[in-house]
Amino acid sequence: MNFSEIKPQIYNYLGFRGVAESLKTDGAIASCLEELERTAQFNCLYKAFEEAPDFLNKPPYEGFLRGTSGVILSVTTLGAGVDRLTNRLYRTDMSRAVVLDACASAYLEAKSDEYERTLGDSLTYRFCPGYGGSSVEDLKYIFEILRPEKIGVTLSESFFMLPAKTMAGVIGIGKTVKKTCEGCFMLPHCKYREEGKRCYSSEKR
Repeated sequence: MNFSEIKPQIYNYLGFRGVAESLKTDGAIASCLEELERTAQFNCLYKAFEEAPDFLNKPPYEGFLRGTSGVILSVTTLGAGVDRLTNRLYRTDMSRAVVLDACASAYLEAKSDEYERTLGDSLTYRFCPGYGGSSVEDLKYIFEILRPEKIGVTLSESFFMLPAKTMAGVIGIGKTVKKTCEGCFMLPHCKYREEGKRCYSSEKR
């Protein structure tokens, strides 16, 4: 993985959007990414469907999947080791823990994107329950279908996934949609745009 490609996203997670990069922060990021490489155990689980499962037959998923020929449900995780490392650092080195947490979030997204490219050429981006007006409670349907407990991922009664660095998402098949504001089906109703922000890092606004 090219770490220079995910560094802007790490800065965003740290709340440094629009702030000039610094050698000190860059050094901390590089060190934390090296530690993540040693600690993370990326694992994934997915299942493809020709017809969308019932829980997706409602807004906003219907809009997201319009024009697709199928759907993939996926769960990806960095494993429990990253949680243990982060929790230990929060007790001993708070500033490093914050950097590591931001690095882990960006690292998980990059590893998940990398993995999803192996699933096919014509796919949408990953849409996760809880985003874009969807309910985080829809995670329960993905868990019921995929049973990610077999890769060490659980869902709490409050719909919090463990390990913390885990994502569950919906991917459309047969339609290529990149992560740009122009390609987002929520653009007409986007609260981020009203505030002059974006919900993800992108070169195109």
